[in-house]
Amino acid sequence: MTLLANGATNLVDDVAIRAPLPADHLEIAALIQSLIPRYLARELTPEGIAILRENAEAGMIGVRLGGLIYPAWSPAFVAVAGSRIVGFGAVRNETHITQVQVAEGWQGRGIGARLVRALIESVRQRHPQARFVTLNAASGALVSYLRMGFVPVGPRWLWRGIIAQPMSIEIDRVNRKFGYQI
Repeated sequence: MTLLANGATNLVDDVAIRAPLPADHLEIAALIQSLIPRYLARELTPEGIAILRENAEAGMIGVRLGGLIYPAWSPAFVAVAGSRIVGFGAVRNETHITQVQVAEGWQGRGIGARLVRALIESVRQRHPQARFVTLNAASGALVSYLRMGFVPVGPRWLWRGIIAQPMSIEIDRVNRKFGYQI
């Protein structure tokens, strides 16, 4: 923990980014489920909310993290403060970020950006030929992704009740956009 000039502490210094452990799936599922009512379901239809809830079940999280179904989430990372998971991010189909979630009390501290950086660096290492990383941004996360350097690459779309903005970032630009290491 870092003591800041104003006497406050910088808790982000105490947040570690690591690969998820097999036992983490229950806490990851709880994190995602806690975000559905207020953040993830902002512009979704009831069908879209049902899909989110189904995909956030602990068993489904565990199966995807374990690579037991396609598409497996690989790479994936968690942000951990003490013993608590406060963030989660995952890639599917080699270069598409499919999940970036940060616990409500931890948002706005750069944890999501650190997760995105870790995911992109892992994509770079695993797939050196890849030029871009993509994602589909929910409206509430659009500004954050724009700040990270992602750009819209097409119109917003609606699929089974889920609305998203497809975005992309050129991998070679990532080091210039993020001014810190994870």
